[in-house]
Amino acid sequence: MNSQIESTIIDIIRPYTTFARPINQYNITDDYIRRRGEHITPRTVRKVIESLIEQGYPIISTSCEPGGYCWHGAEGEALACYRQLRRKAIKEMIRARWTLRNSRRGQLSLLEVS
Repeated sequence: MNSQIESTIIDIIRPYTTFARPINQYNITDDYIRRRGEHITPRTVRKVIESLIEQGYPIISTSCEPGGYCWHGAEGEALACYRQLRRKAIKEMIRARWTLRNSRRGQLSLLEVS
């Protein structure tokens, strides 16, 4: 990842320190374009943030209104982020299992009809 992109995004997120006032990917994108004069997409912003989190930067997120990212977060917000992400992952794993099960059922019924 480009270190200038990363450092600019860090600078944009850093003042947002609580879920009461997070910044979303679209506002980060707009701010980045204003600051750097370079085009960037919200998808690229998400990928950069994911990379920063993997590198150990204290960026947390919430999908609760107004939704977005913040730096460190207030007391208990990192744990709330963890729980929210964990619930989402569990739901995705259950959906994956249902998809596989439904796929197998479809294959079995095709074999039985022939």
